[in-house]
Amino acid sequence: MNLTSREVFDGEQVTPTAVAELLTLRRLPHDRFLADPVAVTGRRAIYGGQIAAQALRAASLTVPGDRVAHSLHGYFLAAGDAGRPVELRVDRDRDGGRYSGRRVTAYQGTTAIFSMGCSFSRPKDDATEYQAVEIPAVPPPAELVTYELNASRTFDLEARVPDGGQPWYRWPAQFWVRIREPLDDDPNARACGVVFVSDLCTGLSRAPEIERVGLLPSIDHAVWLHRRGDPNDWLLLDLHPLAASGGRGVYAGQIYDQRGALVASLTQESLFDATGGAP
Repeated sequence: MNLTSREVFDGEQVTPTAVAELLTLRRLPHDRFLADPVAVTGRRAIYGGQIAAQALRAASLTVPGDRVAHSLHGYFLAAGDAGRPVELRVDRDRDGGRYSGRRVTAYQGTTAIFSMGCSFSRPKDDATEYQAVEIPAVPPPAELVTYELNASRTFDLEARVPDGGQPWYRWPAQFWVRIREPLDDDPNARACGVVFVSDLCTGLSRAPEIERVGLLPSIDHAVWLHRRGDPNDWLLLDLHPLAASGGRGVYAGQIYDQRGALVASLTQESLFDATGGAP
């Protein structure tokens, strides 16, 4: 079977249109998984949140059933083609008493397009609960109108943007988001949904001189999943810039649920260069 040929899939099934479908992977021998293409005409780069979520899903299918994802760090190595399948190869680094470590590399043909390390743990019910940050004072999503997203990249996501009073350029840096189609009732599937939305925009849209910079290709992306969140319900992403130097920019962010609980934290480094080149 030629895993690099899109024609293998033409006529066999409809390409995914929802995040739940994107997270349904085909199992191959030796801890390998196949993600179907999501575009059949033209060339379009794969959305970074998609490949990170699919890599985490592949890893989650190799860990003991009581382990839930709590962190990941991924590197975007090359622009993937959304019209071609992706093979996800999982390495089982370790299964300890409470923690499992995995590495995942995503390939199209012989080209590695994404690599990720991730960790899973057996939840501890009596663990200390604490968060140092509070959810920003913004209107609830029910009081806001839907923000138009690029459906070819974001599938069944819905977003609503509050007027936070802080200016941003091109991409909102604070917004409510949810996945419309139900995900599996599985904490790892829900974690993958949170990761999918985590790369939706950029906190660098609030950085000085951002209007002089072109597209911002991602270099790496890290997510810490503090609590179980439900991405089928509204989550608030609050993103903010940290630094820009050497042609790169870094931003950080928090993801809250509607109750104000901190679901996840994230950081990302992107190109921050007026030339807008690829990594």
